[in-house]
Amino acid sequence: FACSDSRVCPSHVLDFQPGEAFVVRNVANLVPPYDQDKYSGTGSAIEYAVLHLKVQYIVVIGHSACGGIKGLMTFPYDGKYSTDFIEEWVKVGLPAKAK
Repeated sequence: FACSDSRVCPSHVLDFQPGEAFVVRNVANLVPPYDQDKYSGTGSAIEYAVLHLKVQYIVVIGHSACGGIKGLMTFPYDGKYSTDFIEEWVKVGLPAKAK
């Protein structure tokens, strides 16, 4: 799992060649908890990688100056901006922030 940020390329950072890694990228490189009714894109990526590609290791790659993590750390928002998706997605990280 890696951030969608174009400044960070997991294949380049870890020196993978095409076909050596199954990469899932999203805002803030979050891995949400299991929930059959939500986050099906992330869940289906994990299921496909483990069941069909026989992936043995799952790596979460973070990076400095991540805008998604910055948003999480400044939550709750001041209400200046309204988003349809970003706020709900970043809330996935609230349990980790609480620790």
